[in-house]
Amino acid sequence: MAGSAASALRKEPLEAAGRLLLIGFEGTDASEAVNLAEEYRPAGFILFARNYPGSAASLKAMLSEISEKASRALKRPPLIALDQEGGTVSRLPLEETRLPSALEMARLARENGPEALEELSYKAGAALRDLGFNFNLAPVLDVGSEGAYIGTRSFSDQADEVSLFASAFFAGQKRAGLLTCGKHFPGLGRALADPHCELPVVDSGLQEIWDRDLKPFRVLSAKGISAVMTTHALFRAVDPLLPGTISPRVVDLLKRDVGFKGLALTDDLEMSALSGILPPGRAAWEAVAAGHDLALVCRGRGNIEQAREGLLKALKDYDIPPSRAREAKLRLTRALSRAAGA
Repeated sequence: MAGSAASALRKEPLEAAGRLLLIGFEGTDASEAVNLAEEYRPAGFILFARNYPGSAASLKAMLSEISEKASRALKRPPLIALDQEGGTVSRLPLEETRLPSALEMARLARENGPEALEELSYKAGAALRDLGFNFNLAPVLDVGSEGAYIGTRSFSDQADEVSLFASAFFAGQKRAGLLTCGKHFPGLGRALADPHCELPVVDSGLQEIWDRDLKPFRVLSAKGISAVMTTHALFRAVDPLLPGTISPRVVDLLKRDVGFKGLALTDDLEMSALSGILPPGRAAWEAVAAGHDLALVCRGRGNIEQAREGLLKALKDYDIPPSRAREAKLRLTRALSRAAGA
């Protein structure tokens, strides 16, 4: 018994560290994802165009194998995620899963009512769910502006319209049985720079952020959206020193002031806006210590390894308090329960 208890104690930090990661993998071989599940114990996987095996049938078979074998390895079902926003951010070429851009969906809703947008979202969501996905990292809740990086990924430059149209998108995906994720908190609608390439700086005042940029997040949070993704941008009025993905002030704004109860996750830690500042290991633990429940690492075993080791060390050294790890686990468990019950 003593040996068994000691083994369990050694294993728990590894389990906890892995559970804080949502990771990508290379290629179209299910065994690659299963091996990652066995080695790193992640919360789940995010797929991209590089993972598409060429047909709906082969994709469905791949996801079924990943889900079945990873569930056995993890002792829980994995999140199986993708970004299928519509328009330019569409990871699958399958017609039944494709959506127009948010800007085009907004035109449809103005002409035919939000119900038409909800139905469009439902049909694409049902196709995704049938393939084996349970988590779509959409909709975009950024309130756009002229010249902003977010472009046609935003529904509108009016906060009320973004709230209305994103709610219809969310309702359709929820009806289809998918978890959804609003992004990019606290709002990239005024950012000119692309965080894939450099760190955007947003100089909006706090009241403007609350009234304009946060309105869609407040509305969708009240409706029960499953997750919210923060962004690698510096919001001077919220935190003049730290980008959103490693800022306790930004996550506090989400969880305390907005009152969000779901999963808080980072954007990809490998994006240049953050990776130019911090390596994956340090970025992952700072993000979770700041209040995120999942750290996103989209590709590269080396980066996944660094992130897991950084989280493991932070858990052992109490840089991530046990209460923070327990909260993250609880939020993940709730999300998985909702996905299973859909």
